[in-house]
Parts: sequence; C-alpha cells; structure tokens
Amino acid sequence: MHTNRECSFGEFHVTNRNTKNKHMKKALVISGGGSKGAFSVGVIKDLTELYHLSFDILVGTSTGALIAPLVALGEIKKLEELYTTVTNDKIITKYNFGQRVIDGKISIFSFGPLKEIIKNLYTDIFFNRLMASGKEVYLTTACLQTQELVVFTTAKNPARSSYYTIRTLVNGEQFRAAVLASASQPVFTAPVKVNEFVPGEPLASKNHQFVDGGVREYAGIAIAVEAGAAEIFTILHAPKNFKPATSSFNEMLPILEQTIAIFITDVGANDLYIPFQYNDALKYISDVKKKMKQLGVSEADINKYFTLADSSNRFQNREPLKIHIIQPQDPLGGGPGGLDFNPIEMRDMLANGRMALQSYVATLHQGDVDWA
Repeated sequence: MHTNRECSFGEFHVTNRNTKNKHMKKALVISGGGSKGAFSVGVIKDLTELYHLSFDILVGTSTGALIAPLVALGEIKKLEELYTTVTNDKIITKYNFGQRVIDGKISIFSFGPLKEIIKNLYTDIFFNRLMASGKEVYLTTACLQTQELVVFTTAKNPARSSYYTIRTLVNGEQFRAAVLASASQPVFTAPVKVNEFVPGEPLASKNHQFVDGGVREYAGIAIAVEAGAAEIFTILHAPKNFKPATSSFNEMLPILEQTIAIFITDVGANDLYIPFQYNDALKYISDVKKKMKQLGVSEADINKYFTLADSSNRFQNREPLKIHIIQPQDPLGGGPGGLDFNPIEMRDMLANGRMALQSYVATLHQGDVDWA
C-alpha cells in the first residue's frame, strides 16, 4: 500500500504536551467518501453504543467533516438518520455536464441542498455547544490560492505543524463554511470562501477558496498524532480488495472520475505511511528500553540515555501509539466519489461498517485494548 513518494520525518512534528497526562486521549479519524460515510456511521454506532467509547480528538475529511461534529456531541441517532434517509436531491443538484462546460460554470454539480442541511444541523447554538464541549474537532480543507492543507479546528490551543496551516474557528458561519468546503470535490462542486464572514480577516484571505481536504489529506492520522492522541481509530472508505475496471474508458467524465480515484488511493497510502513509520520507531525505542532493563541497566540510567536537552524531539517521552484501521473488504458503492445517495444502499453500508468493526475486534489479542 505504500507509495514511492519521498516522506521526511522533518515534516511530521509531534508535540509532547500530553505524554504525562493520566488521561490518554482517544482520536477518531474519518476519511472522505460522500455517501460512503454511511460505513463510518455503522462503525461509530458500535464504538459508541456497544463499546461506550468517546473521543477527545475528531478529524474529518470531506464526508468525515460532516460526521465528526455530530459524533463530538453524541448526536449518533441524528447521524444515523442523515446517512440512511437522504437522497440525491437532498444533497446535490446535478446538471448537464456538456452545458456546464459550454457556459463556463465553476462546477459540474451544486451542493446547494447540502448547504441547507449544514445550515439546519450546525446552527450557531450547535457551534457554541461544540466550542464549549472541550472536544477537539479538526476539519481538513485545501486552499486553491496557496495550495496549502488548511485545518480548521475547535481546539483552543492547537499544536502547530510544518506541513499544514491550522485555523481556530471563530464563529458559526466560518464553521459551516469549513464543513461544506471539506466536502466540496473540486470540479464536481464549487469551492467555498471559508473566511468570508470572519471579522477583521484581510481581504485577500476572505477571497481564498477552499475545497475537499482529501486533495491533500484523505485520512488525517498525522493530525491526530500531533494533537496528542495515544489511541487512534481510523475509518477508511477505500476497500482492502481493489477490483480493476474490466471495460475501457471512452468518455471524459468517467476518465476524470477514475483519475480522481487513483489520486485518492495514492494520497490515502501516503497518509498512512508516515504515522506507521513513526510508530514503528516508537516501538523500537520501547523494546530497546525493555532489553536494557533486562540486562540490568537501571531505569534512572535508561531515562538519562533517552532524554535530550531538546525536549521538543518527536520521539522523546512518547509511548507507542495504538492505531486501529477499520475499512471495508470490498468496494462500498455510492457511485464515483460517493456522489450517489441511495438510502437502501447506504443502509447496507452502515450494516457493513458494523460488521467490519466486529471482524476487526475479533482479530485483537487479549490485553491489546481495554475497551473490547
């Protein structure tokens, strides 16, 4: 699953601010996928209702950005209703592709109906509750003007990073715009001016346009690590078993859709690569410490050897992470980019998510986790 893209640990900064806390933070990371988000809802339903888990950190990309805030406030029933009843006309307005190109429109489809859903779900009252909850929600977007990965968050003092820009949300308008932007697949749906209604924002920034965070970050595991998570539940909508297309691509739109699917596969692979490499290094350090102790080296001396003057070192005082990956075995459906919202199909995806979680739990060894 790894790709050949060069990855530098210098781009992956990890703070040590939570390593000594008694409460070890749990994170939920939800990837993009449109209607395929119903799979995530199935996983989350059992994680919260069967295993009684709650999450301190929630990272959402695209459809994950729509899901994460509801999970943060425990609105699971509302989430389940949303992802099992909506139809295409409640989410997206579709137009004639050729005519949109001729007319020079900014997108093939419109997310007007989804914008109304977000407006009704995420009111100013909801936003204020979310900000007061103490939950750290991170919504990933990509800025067209700067090409940066921009992460909008409810965290009061978020960790800074060298590979993305972090923005703390200031009002409900910006929050709703960030959710919509994270879900807006470029070309298919229009970019969003997230900062348009932020008081005191520079004019240039007000006009910056943001699109689907999956362009840069399909699954934000690294964001959860930087936020101080010790245990990370990552839900991917891409299947484990890839099935090659059996027919030729002879039209522009299917070729574009397939190209985007290839791109997402590559981005997703890279999103997993660095955190897992980082965690392998942490496990190695932990094993070396255990071996030194077995050979008679005192714990005090071990700590001296592994403690540097520079306390910001990303490996210092960090324990190996628990990273759980839950994903479907086979393609979920939902059409290209998950832009087909069929309630029957989405209910099947939700059930698929519940089964996938149970299959994953069955692979865990006794003592691996304290929740299953």
